[in-house]
Amino acid sequence: MNVKKTSTGETGTTPGASNSPPTPASARTLGPRLLNLGLLFVAVFAIMYWNDFEQRDSKQSTQESTEQATVQVAENLQQVSPKSTDQPPAKSNKQDTTHTLPAQAVKPSDALASEIRIASWNIEWLGKPEDRSGPAKNIAQDPEDLADVIHESGASVVALQEIVTRVVGTPLRSREVEGVLESLKKRTSATWDYVLFPGRQDGDQLTGVIWNTKILSAVKADGTAWSQPKDVPWALPIPRGRSAKGTSMWNRPPHAMKFSSGDKKTDFVVIVLHMKADYQGDFAEHRKEEAQALIQAIPQVRNVWNDQDIIILGDTNFVQNVEPAANLLVEANFKDLNAGRSQTHWRGGAMDRIFTPNGQPEFASSRFDVISDNYLKKRKIQPEDFKRRYSDHYLTVATFKSMKDDD
Repeated sequence: MNVKKTSTGETGTTPGASNSPPTPASARTLGPRLLNLGLLFVAVFAIMYWNDFEQRDSKQSTQESTEQATVQVAENLQQVSPKSTDQPPAKSNKQDTTHTLPAQAVKPSDALASEIRIASWNIEWLGKPEDRSGPAKNIAQDPEDLADVIHESGASVVALQEIVTRVVGTPLRSREVEGVLESLKKRTSATWDYVLFPGRQDGDQLTGVIWNTKILSAVKADGTAWSQPKDVPWALPIPRGRSAKGTSMWNRPPHAMKFSSGDKKTDFVVIVLHMKADYQGDFAEHRKEEAQALIQAIPQVRNVWNDQDIIILGDTNFVQNVEPAANLLVEANFKDLNAGRSQTHWRGGAMDRIFTPNGQPEFASSRFDVISDNYLKKRKIQPEDFKRRYSDHYLTVATFKSMKDDD
């Protein structure tokens, strides 16, 4: 039917149209309303269905990802787990002279390896403050200060230089060192022990070693425990003579001690140095001769102690970044972890060095640090304050691995 709207808003019919009664307005709008309502229900149902689908799909994807991750972790653990503990890790012959050595590829035995930190510190005239210089003259160090530096380093064994004792008797004892160890015991909840080696004369400019007995044990060449009362320090077989310049060679003779980190775990020999200083002259050539004598004694060190893990450390007094003595030690298959890059004296210079053996897996990724700038900043002190209260040298520390012993 053709509907025509009149000017009055009423509806009429065109001529010839059907005479059926007109459809009411409510009836004419009901159809579209029902259609719209139906479409609305369809849309709501579709949205609900899609959300449910996405949630089920997300859960499934998450479950699949979790299963894949679990499988991957299992495979990774299988790859790093030691297949056998009967064989030591393969030795690496690669040499690296960078300051902080890059990590090597992970070996099966490395996965469970822990770390050992070994330090060296020349504590300026400890026990004889009247011989200290500059702003430190006549100022005795506080054992609490010294223990704070050692504790901050995290070291479990520390080679000492420039210790003076007024205690008469054998073995050599130092009240100042014992004060430091008492403070360390409070800080670490562990007992510390020490050994002092003879210096240029009894009681003067001694070297020595302190160690945390909870972490390391001092041992003799046969592997049995080292006893302070009855066992004497082992001096390297180096002739005491004079250099080409007529000065005394190895006035502070090097000694060796051996330490173990546990049954069938890494043990190592420590050789403590305090070489000739450039006092009233240039003694680089003298130090070269001292290094030559030291290197000639290394084969005997290996034979006596039955170990290849030898660490040489201390105050070498190397003023130059590259010295002939340092070069000789590197040529003898040792790695200079400092190599002149890090300042270890409050007025400059890389005098303190740590040399580790090449080709030994424990030392393949060794790190070297100096307890200086960060410590000064943390304690809010200046280098001159450190010199006055502590020493003219900063403590140096190296980190290496404790793993299944391979020698």
